[in-house]
Amino acid sequence: MSKVLIGYPLDKHGVFEDVLKPLSARHSLTIRDYGYEWLSRHAHEFDIIVASLKVVIDDAIVDNAKNLRLIFTPTTGRDHIRIVKNAKRVKVLTLNDYREGIQSINSTAELGFGLVLALSRKLMLACSDVVKRGRWERNDFLGRELNGRMMGIVGMGRIGQKIAGYGEAFGMEVIYWDKAGRQRWRKIPRLEKLLSLSDFVIVSITLSDRTQHLINMDNIGTIKKGAALVNVSRGKVLEEEAICRALRQSVLSGVGVDVLEYELQDFRKSPLYRYARKNPRANVIITPHIGGATIDAWQRVFKLVFEKISEKRY
Repeated sequence: MSKVLIGYPLDKHGVFEDVLKPLSARHSLTIRDYGYEWLSRHAHEFDIIVASLKVVIDDAIVDNAKNLRLIFTPTTGRDHIRIVKNAKRVKVLTLNDYREGIQSINSTAELGFGLVLALSRKLMLACSDVVKRGRWERNDFLGRELNGRMMGIVGMGRIGQKIAGYGEAFGMEVIYWDKAGRQRWRKIPRLEKLLSLSDFVIVSITLSDRTQHLINMDNIGTIKKGAALVNVSRGKVLEEEAICRALRQSVLSGVGVDVLEYELQDFRKSPLYRYARKNPRANVIITPHIGGATIDAWQRVFKLVFEKISEKRY
């Protein structure tokens, strides 16, 4: 019987019992929201790891995990899986290997558009002003309607297309920058041009060597003055020092991110986090990578992951 480590606290939520039951009949399960140090000491005990998004799994861990045959991360990104030396010995799977199975999952796209709404109406600032400061001053939080605004999407994949549809429902015009073509929306060939046209820039592109620091000191100056920026991709797609400069100079009117540049090391080292802490009245929203963290998404994702694990003998 294979030993499986699941790096998500599914046992704390009764709604996942039916998802876990078939896997537990065939495998010995350990469910733990682990950290790097714990995994370093215990990885050798497992044949399969369903990898936590919060912890980097590297060759130093895998070197001592002689029984480990499979790492399955229930995410589309894999920047937290950094195996080079052991790449042939340990198979790595992501949700990108099963795109059809995740096509109907909307959680990250819904969060992304939620950040658009929250920034446009300064919801976090208004709420904090009432709850924390005991003020009732509606005139301090004049926002903007989305109808008629330009939404520029960087990365028109599954998530980008869903956000585009939400924007259209609110009367927004949608443009995009991507190597792929989508007939429904207008493609902009140069990223700088998209940045200059967009009232809202939505980043939903896959992180790679080509897209790391895609928005940076060199092109941040092309952003339309007063635009807002949302990132539901990976933190390293943005050069956060450049984003902070644009906020300080009032080029950006707001920033909403579900990811940070250094979240896999220490999120507190991320420039945008430090900026938000020093400027609590800035229109900045940071959430702890909760895009895919809904009950609905987890039920479908883990059902898919566990079925694929059970289908094969690893």
